[in-house]
Amino acid sequence: MKKSKLIILVLVVFSLSLGGCSFFTGQSAKKQEMIQIAESQKMKVAIENMLKDIDPGSLTSNGKIHSYKILKNQLEYNPMGGMNVYIEVNNNEKLTIDTTVHVEDSGEFDVGSYGISAELSQLLRENEYGK
Repeated sequence: MKKSKLIILVLVVFSLSLGGCSFFTGQSAKKQEMIQIAESQKMKVAIENMLKDIDPGSLTSNGKIHSYKILKNQLEYNPMGGMNVYIEVNNNEKLTIDTTVHVEDSGEFDVGSYGISAELSQLLRENEYGK
């Protein structure tokens, strides 16, 4: 009786272990896919166009936004479609943008709505009003 309970317990633990491993493997593959999309040329074009809408002089010496970095560890698929992308500006973790990027019928990426951190908003206002 005790031996059969031990065997059942071992089988249950083994089954749970396999299920957990397959879950994490699936998550890892999904994350790698998102990183590959985020590093694509199409994503770069979409993000840089968004930055130019926010700051027309961005990525030049005339703008307030000099550089950006996609935070790959924070990428996630949006349940409503597309992918949520989080961006750090000028290597400053307080200057951030979060946006949703969708794939158009043409295959190009399109930035949907975006949010800007209060610190980045302040920096951009200083540019706008010459403070």
